Amino acid sequence: MKAIILNAGKNQNASSIVSGKPKCLIEIEGNTLLEIQINTLHKCGIDNITVVRGYKGEQINIPGIKYYDNQNYETTNVLHSLFNAREEMNDELLILYGDIIFEEETIKRMLESKNDIAVGVMVNWKECFSHRKTIDCDKMEMLTFDGENRVKSIGKNLKVEYENKGLFVGLIKCSYNGTEILKKNYDRVKDTNSGNLYLRNINIEKSWITDLLDEMAQLGVPLHCVIIERGWLEIDTQEDYLRALSDTKFIRRLVQIKTDWAERSETYNNIAWVNRDETLNEMVNFAGDLNNKNILDIGTGTGKVLKTLKSTSPNGNYYGVDISEEMMGKIDTSLGFKLSISKIEDLNSFKDNFFDIVTARMVLHHSENLDKALKEVYRVLKPGGKFIVCEGNPPDRHSVTFYEEMFKFKEERHTFILDDITNLMVNQKFFDITSKTIVLSDMSLNNWLNNAGVPFRNLDIIRKLHFQADMLVKKAYAMKVIDDDILMNWKFSVVAGTK
Repeated sequence: MKAIILNAGKNQNASSIVSGKPKCLIEIEGNTLLEIQINTLHKCGIDNITVVRGYKGEQINIPGIKYYDNQNYETTNVLHSLFNAREEMNDELLILYGDIIFEEETIKRMLESKNDIAVGVMVNWKECFSHRKTIDCDKMEMLTFDGENRVKSIGKNLKVEYENKGLFVGLIKCSYNGTEILKKNYDRVKDTNSGNLYLRNINIEKSWITDLLDEMAQLGVPLHCVIIERGWLEIDTQEDYLRALSDTKFIRRLVQIKTDWAERSETYNNIAWVNRDETLNEMVNFAGDLNNKNILDIGTGTGKVLKTLKSTSPNGNYYGVDISEEMMGKIDTSLGFKLSISKIEDLNSFKDNFFDIVTARMVLHHSENLDKALKEVYRVLKPGGKFIVCEGNPPDRHSVTFYEEMFKFKEERHTFILDDITNLMVNQKFFDITSKTIVLSDMSLNNWLNNAGVPFRNLDIIRKLHFQADMLVKKAYAMKVIDDDILMNWKFSVVAGTK
């Protein structure tokens, strides 16, 4: 399944909130509309995503997304933008407008449709726009449908009063056959009528997608509705934007909570566990003598691991990668580390079989693709080289649910117990695996949260989760309430495997 998100147009209705940028870059709780869409699509298993850009397109540059540019966005419309990405229209396809946000359930309902072409329809559309002072139905893309949910007509300026009517929500799902049907009808109209829609006599370059869909419906091409009752919001006007900001219950089901690494870089070295020697010393023990060897630290952050290794083996060749330039900017350049900005899943700047040691302290839980990250580490290690991992763990299995719930308000991350890290090593064919469990006692909750780089509202939630945790969780963490703080024991695993 592929997704194509249409973000080419310049919308005058939202001019007061876009401030000279594409509408998809409007932010809600620190996330752009586009980020919210992408996050929801990923949760639904769709990671092959294309964005069609136009107005201020250079500002849309989220990594891992394919881009096509409608250079003529000022004189064309949505249908033209869609077919700018025709190269991607070769599979099951989800087409989305770029100014809508939606819950997972909305997308899942679309994906469940077995019809070749399925159109998302909001039947509660009046309620959906109750926050607007005026509703001009003629300017909205509406549709009518029969008792079998088959589309009878669709588009703007629909003059119907007594038929089943709903709002097109900017979502179209096509099977592979449906994608082919859509392309053939577009080609038919474009080729036979020199740019004018055959039935409606509208210039195809300036047409909405619904103009083509209406053309197809009038000719008997089956189009079917997927009824959407809730879990969807359009951001077309300032009124819509203000509603989104106020509807926190809805938005927080969509927004991905993110650590601000630029902010966190300023206080990261103030975090108590970062400066504790226990995990660092165990990594040094597993590494052994590193003089005259090549060492790579992935997710190196402020360089704690590299500095510790260099202090015991000053003649090693030390490399570090991280996605945060701000974090690595805190590393003293006089140390001579070779640093580069890179995801841990992409170590293409390094040759095969180059490093004697690769280390990863508290970084694998951030990985977007664990299998790919482990494969990259294995590739760059020499035969006989070691991979040394340090990760935090829930204190016991009963605490896993608490651990995962709490971290939802800090960042997207994987949760590991010792067995999980060991299994990652085994599955990637590392051998001679050894481990050491370390417990850091009396760690301050406030010290961690005050230096976490997380929005205040989330810090408050995390703090409350700790104070309100059940007795078994509190016992597992050995929690002690000291005034407005909690001291607790944190568990870490250091695991090493050989290539």
